[in-house]
Amino acid sequence: MYRAYNREWLEAEIEMIESGDSSLHKLLRKKWPRFEVKRLKVGAGLRLLVGWTGSPASSAELVGSVKAGVKAGDLTAHNPAKTSSKTYAKTYEDFCVQSEKCVQKIANALENGDIDALLSGFARNRALLKDLGEITGTLIETPKLTRLIEVANDAGLPSKTSGAGGGDCGIAIARAEDFDAVFARIEEEWQNSGIEALNLKVAEFDESGDLSLIEQRKDDHIKLACEQYDAHAESGFEHVRFIPNALPQLALSDVDTSVSVFGESIKWDTPLYINAMTGGSKKAENINESLARVAAKTGLAMASGSLSAALKNPHLEETFSVIRRFNPHGFVMANVSAGVSAEQAIKAVEILQANALQIHLNSAQELVMSEGDRDFSAWLNNIEAIVRELDSMKVPVVVKETGCGMSARDVLRLKNVGVRAVDVGGRGGTNFVAIENARRGRKSDYEFLDSWGLTTVESLLDIAQCDEILCEPCDCVDSCDSARMQVFASGGVRTPLDVVRSLRLGASAVGVAGEFLHTLINEGEDALVEQIESWKAQIRVIMALLGCKNIEDLRENSRILIDDKPCAL
Repeated sequence: MYRAYNREWLEAEIEMIESGDSSLHKLLRKKWPRFEVKRLKVGAGLRLLVGWTGSPASSAELVGSVKAGVKAGDLTAHNPAKTSSKTYAKTYEDFCVQSEKCVQKIANALENGDIDALLSGFARNRALLKDLGEITGTLIETPKLTRLIEVANDAGLPSKTSGAGGGDCGIAIARAEDFDAVFARIEEEWQNSGIEALNLKVAEFDESGDLSLIEQRKDDHIKLACEQYDAHAESGFEHVRFIPNALPQLALSDVDTSVSVFGESIKWDTPLYINAMTGGSKKAENINESLARVAAKTGLAMASGSLSAALKNPHLEETFSVIRRFNPHGFVMANVSAGVSAEQAIKAVEILQANALQIHLNSAQELVMSEGDRDFSAWLNNIEAIVRELDSMKVPVVVKETGCGMSARDVLRLKNVGVRAVDVGGRGGTNFVAIENARRGRKSDYEFLDSWGLTTVESLLDIAQCDEILCEPCDCVDSCDSARMQVFASGGVRTPLDVVRSLRLGASAVGVAGEFLHTLINEGEDALVEQIESWKAQIRVIMALLGCKNIEDLRENSRILIDDKPCAL
């Protein structure tokens, strides 16, 4: 949906450029009054019919005729004989005001798939155009366009001129289930009137358009994540210090860093895993292929980026499934939005042949993203349905934040709908709010939200103080509501010491994304393999320094300072 900019404002801006008081660069970065371009998500149950009258029409000539009529004054006032029986617009200004309201109602009807609302909206639009034609002395609806519309209306379909009018094409909208029968009838009547039905489908355009938009967005995310990487960004870990153990009383070979995840059924040799990054474009596919090879070589578990794009467009599945192709025996987690259905979540698991599923929460990113979602009211219900279905398939689910952290309240709400694992995804790592601000091109719009949320450390501390979350399992069945919630940590993890700090604060495992992506992009696969192997060894060294043989020992017996004060946690 397009809404034109304020022409007087633009003319004044151009004059400032010409006088040297401004520049084209500044103009392009400004927010233009009234200007809006919005991509409509047309209801899936609607189909488009297009009829060609055989008479090309020039939009420029028709608009010129309208402008000439407007400059000549209010023709309706001077020639009442031209006034329609029911007049909606008596002046050009009336037409503009009423037309904008009408277009908004039509847009809402299209997105809701409401044929009845489209019928009334198109009828109103037609009447307004008729008034405009009478006001300006311009022929907008030609006899063939009139016939095109009447045939469609007789079949119960909303129909209107397409473009500026004066000939050319008209359109009609049908329900998908009625399309074949209605189209055959309308096509015959159109042909009898010299109107050609064109074989066009909105779905074909949407698929290619969505593919291009998705690929561009994913590539933008990768580019901006690399550009905004900051090895010294505040992550909260700088506030946590271990009290050293001068008498460790163990050998380095005694240290065991293995962890049990998703209950006791799954064991990882290291608490470290490669967290969700990308997918949905050729560049993302190449990154996923490299990460998969790295995971296979190092034995790390790995999560994919969000598969929501692949669920909308099957052409993008390979940008994700490449992970399993190059890591056939590793532990892989698929990733979806909390906005998907249980059926879509299962599909995502199938695409990757995944061992587990991440459900990401990213409301801040969506709201700052120009094309993002605005309705999160179904998220908790969706999560509950997904957990229920995947539990029956023995596929674990972890719900993760994407850079804004989680509070104990959040985790409790998730636990109450059956979730048994969360990844706090705290502030301090890849900042998707800042990324979306950069994509908007008007940095100041939501720049104040760049520091929104809790750090990983703040999240872990809040959760650790909530007994309802971390209660131990009772002796009854595994699905008991008192089963212990498992907490993973990610967000701003840049060193092996950050990993150990997270484990001490209650994390069962620790995910890394931005740091590993930075190494992969700038130094390559071999360098990332080397980094991960070094981290694994260094985690063991740190635990040895603390005199801790395993992760449980680390949590129970190591002591920490928070902001230089002893912490009783």
